[in-house]
Amino acid sequence: MIKRILIPTDGYGLEDHVIRYVARTFPLAEFHTISVVNTYERGVQLTDILYMEMKESAKKAIERSERILREEGIETVYSSILEGLPSRSIVNYAKKNDIDIIAMRVYCRKSTASAHRMGSTLSSVLKRSHIPVLTLANEAERFSIHKVLLLTDGTGKSKNAENYAILLASSFKAKMHVMYLKSKKEMNAEKKIENVLWKASFWNIPTKKVMVNESDKQAIINEFKENDIAVMGVGRRMLFWVKIGHLAQFVATHSPIPVIFVRALKKRWSPRTQGK
Repeated sequence: MIKRILIPTDGYGLEDHVIRYVARTFPLAEFHTISVVNTYERGVQLTDILYMEMKESAKKAIERSERILREEGIETVYSSILEGLPSRSIVNYAKKNDIDIIAMRVYCRKSTASAHRMGSTLSSVLKRSHIPVLTLANEAERFSIHKVLLLTDGTGKSKNAENYAILLASSFKAKMHVMYLKSKKEMNAEKKIENVLWKASFWNIPTKKVMVNESDKQAIINEFKENDIAVMGVGRRMLFWVKIGHLAQFVATHSPIPVIFVRALKKRWSPRTQGK
């Protein structure tokens, strides 16, 4: 299911834990690592010295990623240094190279007021990409996938995530924990969660369900601790732009386990059309 993985890197070592996680969890995948020289940054076009410094930094970032992947037993790595707006370059590369998942770190400082923010580049990638994005805020403690946590609110935004979680659980022969994020005024939550369990039953996936008030952040985090990886729908289209909701930002920055965010538009991950 996950055959090609893209790892964007800036060379500061902040995504080292992400590189190690995907290498250990998906060791048979094809790995791509890129570093983007941000030519949209003020001053880059004005001085050759600054441009060369950024190009050298990108080169070192690639070398660092390659070294970590080799340490984890990954022999072949496809590497590129790109130029342009980072989020756009990442998404375009992923499309052109038929990438299955983009693995990125979450930029969050727990001790500051901006701790709830996931970082501008990651946020922009989530808005642009129809390819699933794996995020990891903290160093992973578990690398095997035995339990998949699905976060769903039953809306169209969550349908691709529901199907993706079923495929992921089936691929790893894992159990699936379905957490329904219920709003205060919702009346048919039980029917919606049963629909997810019904789809999972066709793939013989052991399931467990729980309903949590979407405003109860602590209850949401408690559910993460019982699982190895989470899947969540993201991206609500507002006229001509896509919005990343506050709950998705909270999950990205506070989840103790990796989270795969799946966009709702275009390609639909369907358990009925995908072979086991």
